[in-house]
Amino acid sequence: MNINQKQITRIGLLFESQVDIMSLPTATEATHYHWRELAEVEAVTASLIALGYQVDKIGNLDVLLQRYRNFQQLPDFVWNLSVGVVSRNRTALAPAILEQLNIPYTGGDTTIKSLTLNKDFLKPLLQWCGISTPDWYRYNSPEDVKSLPPWSSAILKPSCEGYSLGLQRFDIQEGLTKLQQIVSEMRELFAAPILCEEFIVGREITVGVIGNSSPLLLGGVETVNSKGEFLQEEILDLQAKRQGKYQKIGVDLSAPDLEKLKQIVWQLMQLLKPLDYATFDFRISTDGQPYLLDINADATLHPQRSLAQIAYAAGLSYQQLIEMILNTSRERWQKNEAIAL
Repeated sequence: MNINQKQITRIGLLFESQVDIMSLPTATEATHYHWRELAEVEAVTASLIALGYQVDKIGNLDVLLQRYRNFQQLPDFVWNLSVGVVSRNRTALAPAILEQLNIPYTGGDTTIKSLTLNKDFLKPLLQWCGISTPDWYRYNSPEDVKSLPPWSSAILKPSCEGYSLGLQRFDIQEGLTKLQQIVSEMRELFAAPILCEEFIVGREITVGVIGNSSPLLLGGVETVNSKGEFLQEEILDLQAKRQGKYQKIGVDLSAPDLEKLKQIVWQLMQLLKPLDYATFDFRISTDGQPYLLDINADATLHPQRSLAQIAYAAGLSYQQLIEMILNTSRERWQKNEAIAL
């Protein structure tokens, strides 16, 4: 991509609102919870304004493309919060369009956004890298479910969704017919292959990182229940997230039992860069083995969610978090596409 030398003064925010998504004919919260919460959009906006930038809250991709067709002014730079609506390529659409329009943006590019959303493609890559991830089967239809998996308990989820959409636990004692029924229902609901993963009993830890060449911020939080206990047999599904049944507490990644998480995360940040920022979800088994569940290349920047909490624990304000991400992104575009400071 060739980007002319220019001063960045006007930053556009690209995002889908709740109205954008829930106005679709087939949309339900259980299947389409892809929008950005207003608190996140407003927090990013306020921070960028405080840093001296003009902020243009564009909204969704349709609005951006309409401006382009009408020869209206486009932003110098885009803060990309867009995750799309449907299809396995939904998170990759904004980076692809922005590159075609020669507009630099925050976050991962088209390839990485698509790869990290599609877990059935991501998991083989993790294994190739020697990174443990729960064993899995991929069911494209209920006819693919010919026998029960060899674990006592499993997690079922769509192959290309986030925020725990569709995630549910299945105990093998429920039987083959029940598994086929669930896969059939989920396949129809999400129009995507279904993953059946081994359920890892243990702790659940999220690691957040900012930086491409070196980790400017790297920390972790652990999800615990209302009693402050490790999750162990519990799962963090959509209902639990929406009801606020769980909380996140800071963890020390320099502890001997968690040190390996930092190594895994930075290995993947280098392999997948540029990401600018991301969060990584792990389960730590009862024998201390870390299993990577997911890479969130479109991690929420809500001021009360994981990445912000990690920043606060490191002594950063929310505005400093946003500034760090912006500087990280601008630095890599400068190196590759020559954008003026």
